[in-house]
Amino acid sequence: MSELVANLVKQVNIGTNLAIWHVLMTVMSGRLLGSRGAIIPAVSASGLDRQATMRAWRGAAEGVWEANEMLKRLNEHVASEGEWEALKIGGRCVKAYDTLGILRPRLQRGAGKHYDSQAGKALPAITFGIVGAVGRVKEQAVTLPLKIVRGEGRAANSDEVLMEALIKATVSEVSDEDVVTADRKFPPVKLLENGCKALVIRRPKNMTLRRSEVAVYPGRGRKPTQGQVVRPFARTYKNKVLAATPSDETQTWQELYNGQTVTVKAHLWRGVMPMPQKDWTHEQRRLVQQTAWVAVVAHHPAFKDPLVILMTVHFTAHQARQVVRGRWGIEQPPLVAKQLLGGHRQFVHDPQMCFRLPELIFVAGAALTYLAATSDPIPTGWWDKHPKPTAGRLRRELSKVALSDFPHPAQLRKKNSKTLHLPVGFHPALAAARLQTFLT
Repeated sequence: MSELVANLVKQVNIGTNLAIWHVLMTVMSGRLLGSRGAIIPAVSASGLDRQATMRAWRGAAEGVWEANEMLKRLNEHVASEGEWEALKIGGRCVKAYDTLGILRPRLQRGAGKHYDSQAGKALPAITFGIVGAVGRVKEQAVTLPLKIVRGEGRAANSDEVLMEALIKATVSEVSDEDVVTADRKFPPVKLLENGCKALVIRRPKNMTLRRSEVAVYPGRGRKPTQGQVVRPFARTYKNKVLAATPSDETQTWQELYNGQTVTVKAHLWRGVMPMPQKDWTHEQRRLVQQTAWVAVVAHHPAFKDPLVILMTVHFTAHQARQVVRGRWGIEQPPLVAKQLLGGHRQFVHDPQMCFRLPELIFVAGAALTYLAATSDPIPTGWWDKHPKPTAGRLRRELSKVALSDFPHPAQLRKKNSKTLHLPVGFHPALAAARLQTFLT
């Protein structure tokens, strides 16, 4: 583990790489949970002295490093070992998008807005966008984050702007051999126009479509210029029932659920496209019309609500449902970082550090998840008969070891700079300048 973390920070400047190594190892041991999100007490509790603790803090807050570069080196290391296997459906690797937020209800400056399902409304938060490759190591599900995008500027208060910035920033992470999936809040048109040709996206139940071909002229009234409206579900509008459109095809298959074999039934509508919107450009309309869309509604007997899917690839309904179920893998990195490692609560207030600390925690969570999956399972005690190689078990073992007991690699060292000639103590002019910079 020490060598892997050292490999992540080896390209960082001398001195800063040791500081980031200390912070990552501290976070992976779960000590942020004990300090309730305070980074300095967490690093100090790892066994470092005061000077090393402040050096680690300064390196994380003011050092020159990039979280996406660390994720890139992590993915290169994973590829070199060959133990991680991507989730492939229909010969395509599954890549998933998502947005997330670190709730900061008392943060005065720099906080955006992120919808919280428990509160039922948007709350102050530091927002991010993430794209990841869904896969597994042996029997353990492991999703590898490929890139993290900050929700800064207009993207801080708008999920739509953040999603658009995420899609544009991660075009290079998605190839023509991948299939892209996302939650229903992601607009398919934005993904399509940024190079994501193979889409399998969940959509809301009130989805309305149109036929790609222009409707047949009935011989009276205005000649139609668009295709007929397709409604997968019946609905009521102004006390008038709008009937559901009959499906073009029906598919069924068998699958196991809680040890029992159940039959899943799906209805398909081919030759359709999303309902054109007023804010679409001419190029977006043309792109949507040239794409072959398929709508799928899958009914599982164990679930009350059916699964509504819109796709642009030649998948069966069963394969489309597998892709959408695989989308839940992108929820793993935020859950490990926030709940398992204590990143849900943070006591940092500098605008840059509000983004830097979550990014470090995301990197630590991804590395910890992969290390746990490739290591032997660690039982909790004698009663744990069938342990699994999870990140929580590895974190529990790391919390028992002091950070000073981990010999860091030789290439990591503090920067031996001469500082005796620098002024020390409190300087009112310098403090006033920093305060003015922060306020502006």
